[in-house]
Parts: sequence; C-alpha cells; structure tokens
Amino acid sequence: MLTKSDLQQIGNVVDERLKPIENRLGNVENRLGNIEGHLKVVKKDVSQLKKTLSIVIKNYDEADVKLSRRVSRIENHLSLPET
Repeated sequence: MLTKSDLQQIGNVVDERLKPIENRLGNVENRLGNIEGHLKVVKKDVSQLKKTLSIVIKNYDEADVKLSRRVSRIENHLSLPET
C-alpha cells in the first residue's frame, strides 16, 4: 500500500511533468488571442471590400445600360443596323 509521502512524491512528479505543458498551453492561448484580433480586422476589411465592390458593380451596370440605350437611339436615328 502507498503511504502518504509516496502519494505526495507521485503528485510532485506529476506536477513537474505538467508545468511545461501548462506553459505551452498558455503560449498557444496567447497566440490564438492575437490571431483572433487579426481576424476581426480582416473580417472588417473584407466586409468593406464587399460593400465597395457591390457599389462599383452597380455603377458599371447602370453606365452600361445607359450607354446601350444611347447607342440604340443613335443607330435608330441614323437608320443603322443594330448590332
């Protein structure tokens, strides 16, 4: 049977073995916190890019439609065949 001092020695050995693992976990948690902060910034930038891209596409579509209408009117006015 194990005595109280034997159990304490086993506990000390286990504690010594777990300390490096706990330190590594702390480092990993710090790194993950930094990555999460960077991800928030990236998500914000992507959101802004999506909004900007949406606006640009809308403007180009409107410009294309207006130009197409103008060309059609000119072709009709000049009696040119439509392309």
